[in-house]
Amino acid sequence: MARKPFARTVRPAGKTTRFRVVAGILAAWLALFLVIVVSSGISVGDRIVAYIDIIRGNTSSALKIALVYAEGDEVNSFTNGARLAAAKVNASGGILDQDLELVLYSEEVAYGDGGFEATVARTMRLAGEVANQNGLFGVIGHEWSDTAVTASAIYNRNDILYLATHATASSLTNHGFSLLFALQPDNSDNTEMVARYALATGLKRFLVLTDKSDYGKEAGDFFSAVATSQGGDVVFRGYLPGSRGSIDQLIMFILDNNVFGRGDYDAFFVASALSHDTAEFIRRARELGLPQPVLGLEYMFSNTVETLVGKQNMKDVVGVSLFDSESVTDLSMVFVNEYRSKYGMMPDLSAALGYDAVMLLKEVTERTGSRDPRKIADALKVARYGVPFEGVTGKLVFNTSGLITDTDVFVVRHDGTRFQTVASYRKPLEWSAEHIRTGGDDGALISDPAAKREHTVP
Repeated sequence: MARKPFARTVRPAGKTTRFRVVAGILAAWLALFLVIVVSSGISVGDRIVAYIDIIRGNTSSALKIALVYAEGDEVNSFTNGARLAAAKVNASGGILDQDLELVLYSEEVAYGDGGFEATVARTMRLAGEVANQNGLFGVIGHEWSDTAVTASAIYNRNDILYLATHATASSLTNHGFSLLFALQPDNSDNTEMVARYALATGLKRFLVLTDKSDYGKEAGDFFSAVATSQGGDVVFRGYLPGSRGSIDQLIMFILDNNVFGRGDYDAFFVASALSHDTAEFIRRARELGLPQPVLGLEYMFSNTVETLVGKQNMKDVVGVSLFDSESVTDLSMVFVNEYRSKYGMMPDLSAALGYDAVMLLKEVTERTGSRDPRKIADALKVARYGVPFEGVTGKLVFNTSGLITDTDVFVVRHDGTRFQTVASYRKPLEWSAEHIRTGGDDGALISDPAAKREHTVP
């Protein structure tokens, strides 16, 4: 959703009088603004957004966190989680005795011919607007890796703390940006978790389907490499059609082709930058008689995907999540209960990430006693060697590149009614310590590698 402009309410006056008063005020503000710009050596273009905020009345003393995400149904989960946290922060005195204000910005991506260039251009404009927000404390969000990687350069150049809640591209944390923190494992880790889980439960042969985004292609490459190196086989690799094509055409090819038959593959691996495309594939595959497990990454554990697909058709859909909705820790149980009470549904991974990002900023600021982004960034990184931050998604500690580490990551699998946690891993990845459930709420955890190889999917 677009940010609502700030405005003042002024009582009507005579046209001439009102014009003279407004003109005089604007002239005075403009003169002061130009003096500041000239004396500081900063271009008018770099300061014009901040100036507009001042004359609109956006001079609130509250600390502002920008929430950047896509429009549509999925935005609700992320922003609802952040809103829940912000309300708790303000109820407990704010951040260093200042109220916290969330400012919403919507973003969009374009794929197909020229889509990447258009996305980068839009993101640069949006990130520039965000960076010029008066009273900005930090940024959380950006739904896509393409937009997050682009925006991170703008934020870092402007000394703005950025918590990337959704981006998982391996390139995100490779640029040496000291104020950037990725709250999820990257694609290389997530795909390895899913691939090893699939192989350990008896799934060996895969159809790999991705979109043509950098995210989709990278995820497909990583999954294929791990699966084949660990004894699996990629029977077919193809592309999702996107908005200009037909999912039904792809599924009809899968059902009736001369390359492979129904008995030649055990599961699908699907990766798309757009969750709606993933949901459409799952829904139509189930409706057209393809019951095989559908493996994916962090985007699968989503209320939006579940709503679009339908719970019954979600059976044997598998994803990765930092958030264990079945956790019995005090933090997690309080969050789940408060979220369900306020919004009438179970929180998904996106909601947990929005909540944790806001709470993390409050806690690290209170530890440092400062709102200096560099002091906060240092504190986030050294916490790995001291007292870690704890969130509803687990430990929130980061390596020197800003990538989350030293935490538990879960594989979740839908049983036709809800997602259940079926495996857990420790990041940095320790495969000898992995645990995989044999199925159901009361399923035992497999710890014997031989037993894992013999186990099959119910």
